[in-house]
Amino acid sequence: MSSNSSRICFWQNWSAAPNNAMDFSFSRAKVFRFRKIHPLLAEFIRSIPDTIDPEQLSDEAQTRIFPGVTDEPDLDTMRSEWKAYVEPDLQEHFRSTREVVVADLKQMTESKGLLELQISPAHAEAWLNALNQARLVLAADLGFDEKILTTTEAPDITTEDGSRVFRLNLFAFMQQCLIDRMD
Repeated sequence: MSSNSSRICFWQNWSAAPNNAMDFSFSRAKVFRFRKIHPLLAEFIRSIPDTIDPEQLSDEAQTRIFPGVTDEPDLDTMRSEWKAYVEPDLQEHFRSTREVVVADLKQMTESKGLLELQISPAHAEAWLNALNQARLVLAADLGFDEKILTTTEAPDITTEDGSRVFRLNLFAFMQQCLIDRMD
């Protein structure tokens, strides 16, 4: 593994499966590449657009993604101006981000049962935004707390909460890979 590559492996013993680990690199062609993506991980990655779809957000996630400017009772004008002028721009930004991610996901390729996702540098900011939104939504839906943050046990992905924790960590890994390689 070169210094321009990062890997993620969900096996207990890293050395037992280094060739089966999803890896990330910034290629000489100036493209971010997530390679050797297991179909289950690909399914989780493909869930990003639905996770951040404004029509599907829980009340907790909606509040987390679009927080009010203040809860002070005497600042009704500020709250209404925030809703009128700031939230629409945020919603448009999130919509365009989601469209970029959807388009890139359609370009995923498969080889020998594993998938590859390429992200152009021009799309990296949109991916960072979408991954962050997805993590905020998952955390809000989980009621994210210190217990979830500090657990050392692998999440049980057969449960809804376990799947959310796993995706939250996967998306954090992907964010970190992009951040580490961006100029």
